[in-house]
Amino acid sequence: MHKVSNLTRSLSDADPLEGPAPTIAADLALAGGGQVSFDRLVRDLDPENLQGESLLRGWTRAHVIAHIGYNARALARLVQWARTGIENPMYKSAESRADEIDLGSALSHTGLIRLSSQEAALLEEAWTNLPEDRWAYKVKNAQGRMIAISETIWMRARELWLHAIDLNNGATVQDIPRPAAARIVQDVLTTWEGRDGHYVRSVATDAHVNFQPAGEGPSEPASGILTVSGTLTDLLTWATGRGHHGVVEINEDGREIGPAPAAHRWI
Repeated sequence: MHKVSNLTRSLSDADPLEGPAPTIAADLALAGGGQVSFDRLVRDLDPENLQGESLLRGWTRAHVIAHIGYNARALARLVQWARTGIENPMYKSAESRADEIDLGSALSHTGLIRLSSQEAALLEEAWTNLPEDRWAYKVKNAQGRMIAISETIWMRARELWLHAIDLNNGATVQDIPRPAAARIVQDVLTTWEGRDGHYVRSVATDAHVNFQPAGEGPSEPASGILTVSGTLTDLLTWATGRGHHGVVEINEDGREIGPAPAAHRWI
């Protein structure tokens, strides 16, 4: 197991930021709040700015909205898979996903509003009607990892809160509920360690909670151990590849070494 200095403890330790373990009901509320916030941003968007640049390279704001709409449809396919036991992947291929988003980005403002809200309603209905004994059923996500269908609710919530920022229409990282922000940072660190052997500890200077990858991981990280520090929102911005401000590398004594290196690819 990794040696953990007294500088860093995991989010799973008792901490007021985390609160109780996430539940299906809590995740549904988080996804619902994210959808309300996202739809408000879409409605408030000037139709003339739909084809303006989002914060995602190569995507307009219309691309982001189309992605959110079709993401709901893709997750609903997974819920159907869990309900019926018949495999129904999120997407036929990465190319078909990209083509779908490109086509959706050509919709009018009214069409994109309808796409976002209607597909979200259908996904919510699918979740609501899923029998209780199917929530643990395993399906395959877009990265090919087997997950319990219950994880799709958090996946959806995460997409909504992050892509609201990417719309480049006034939303900021500060709008993300803090427990959700902490959970996203944890997700990123766990993905890096599990997929790439890249072990990162993060010290949130304003939240009195530190993060490290979930699980034991390899005995020796492939790229050593990196420890970074910053506010929770700055850590989230850095970890998800949306900015670099305010995050520094520190040593085991908590002393600043210099600016944090560029974050690894997450998704």
